[in-house]
Amino acid sequence: MKKMKFLRLLLLAAAAGAVVLGCAAKNAKTSVNDLKEMLKSHALIVAYPDGTVKIYDDKGIKPLFKHLESGDFKNCDVYDKVTGKASTLILVYGGAASLYTGILSKEAIPVLEKYGIKYRADKIVDYIINVTGDDKCPMEKTVTDIEDPQQAFEILKERFGQ
Repeated sequence: MKKMKFLRLLLLAAAAGAVVLGCAAKNAKTSVNDLKEMLKSHALIVAYPDGTVKIYDDKGIKPLFKHLESGDFKNCDVYDKVTGKASTLILVYGGAASLYTGILSKEAIPVLEKYGIKYRADKIVDYIINVTGDDKCPMEKTVTDIEDPQQAFEILKERFGQ
């Protein structure tokens, strides 16, 4: 019966851009494997320590900004499809605890390690490429020489945010 409720919630989540899923019991958390599976259909998943899960479907760093509009990443486990240095600096700015990602850029790793964010990636690449696949991602270019998460957030929000 719990699995049916979860599947129903998952279907509702798929129908909306950003959804908050509350677990049935305060101690019942969605498993890491379930969250990884959900990431196949969504761009960003944020799991709070209390079991609440937020799901976003926009592209690029837009889901990160959408999430920050309603709060922060404090002590959250973040599941992201593609993570570069720009995304990582935003996660640091928001206070994320850990990151699981399908693709991680080498440029993001020193930032994760400097700020103590635990991470795991299925694939590590030199850098994140742009949508057309012929150059480096413009967000990554923007933060190439930036190390401060606050500064990166302000610049990225101005240039790429809502």
